[in-house]
Order: sequence, then C-alpha cells, then structure tokens
Amino acid sequence: MMRKHSGTALAAPGAKWKPYHTLALISILSLVLFATWTSTSALRLWSWLSLLSLLTMLVLLIGHGVTGLWLGVLIDSRNKVSLSRLQMLLWTVLILTSFLTAVLSNIDQGDHHPLAIHIPAELWLLMGINTASLVGSPLILSAKKRRQANESEKAHALELLARQAVDISRIVIHGQVVANQTPAAARLSDMFRGSETGNAGQMDISKLQVFLFTLILLLAYSTALVALFNQSALRIEALPAPDSGMVLLLGISHTGYLVNKAIPHSRKE
Repeated sequence: MMRKHSGTALAAPGAKWKPYHTLALISILSLVLFATWTSTSALRLWSWLSLLSLLTMLVLLIGHGVTGLWLGVLIDSRNKVSLSRLQMLLWTVLILTSFLTAVLSNIDQGDHHPLAIHIPAELWLLMGINTASLVGSPLILSAKKRRQANESEKAHALELLARQAVDISRIVIHGQVVANQTPAAARLSDMFRGSETGNAGQMDISKLQVFLFTLILLLAYSTALVALFNQSALRIEALPAPDSGMVLLLGISHTGYLVNKAIPHSRKE
C-alpha cells in the first residue's frame, strides 16, 4: 500500500532551514530595497558599503540555512571549506555591489541610460579565471576519487592530521581524495591543506599563493572603488580596471594551482 504524505512531510526531520531564516531573509532583502531607494549620488560610498554588508549577510544567511553552518556557502562536495568558492564569492559580491551602486548613483542624477556602465575586460578575465578554478578543481579531484589509495600512505596521512588536532573519526577517504564525513567537520584550514592521501597533512603552497594574490588584488581593487565612489557626484561611466599585470599574475597563479592539483601526489596501491 502506498503511504500518504502530509503537507508537513516536505520538511525533513532535522532540516536546516528554519522559519527564522525566512524571516531574516525577508528582513535583509527589505533593507537592500531600502538602501537602494534611499541611495544618493552624494552618499554613494556609504551606499556601496551598506549594500556590500547586506549582500554578505544575505549570502552567509543562505549558507547557514542550507547547511546549518555560517561557513556553509564555502563548503564543497568534500565537506571542506573551498578556496575556489571563497574567491568566486568575494569577487561576485564586490563587483555586483559596485555595479549596483554605480547604477543607483546615475539614476539619482537623472541619467537616461544609468545601466550604460563599462565593465573593463580585465574584470571579465578575472571572473573567468575564478570560474575556471571553481569548475576545474572538482573535475580534477573526481578522477582521483577513482584511483585506489596506498594503504600505508593513507595511514600516514591520518596520523599527520591527528597530530594537527584534526578529528580523524570525521574523515572519509574516497579513492585518493581526503574528505570530511559531514559539513560540520569543515575548517578554514581546509583551504590551505592538500587534498590527497599523499599531501592531506601538508600545507599546499599553490593554494597559499593563490590566496595571497587574491587578497592583494581584492584590497587594491576595493581601494580603487572607494576612490571612485568618494569623488564628486559625477556620472559613473565605467568601473575601475584592475591592473593587467596583476590579473596576469593571478592567472598564472591559478594555472599553477590547477596544474599542481592535477599532478599525482599519492602512490598507487
């Protein structure tokens, strides 16, 4: 006999999304609408900072509602905090809020074409680099999940992680790829560790390099945005263009990161 399901069955036991998530979501969206409604070209720097804060809160809230963790939006299919996700999220929030602020400023000035804001090719290239890492990393690791791990190397990896105060009872190994059993085991340090049994207990220098390049470029671009929005109330025709040399260095760094991830770091069984 087919079992009947009531309407309440749509909410699975232990569901992460609670009514307060919905209430908070509506509240934040209302504040975003209020910020856009009250935005003026004279106060566009503060409008940008407000939108940046609200959109960040929105992303964190949605991540918490889905996974039950405030870092949920950064956790990938291995239940680890992903460096690629962090980069994509930071650049997405930064560029979207800056574009919206520029549009609102132009509207406040009575511009008939407020959306006619040039987005430099360097920004498109930068987003493409981050997207390539976000998509390429899981594809590389999926192939390594199908390879059999060396048992002694696996035991050595778990021993190293245990020495680093990692709860190895919450770790699971798929082929040669080290993962967490649940999202609750994710840590920020995941971004800087290796992904395989051969280097899971070691710092991945390529990840650290990408992180530092991203951090410096984000700070530099944020400074350029502050200067743009802090100018006299003139029409904004274009977003600042990141230095092409820095974008090139970031691209090289990401390429090295993906190549290093593709190279086998583990012995076969």
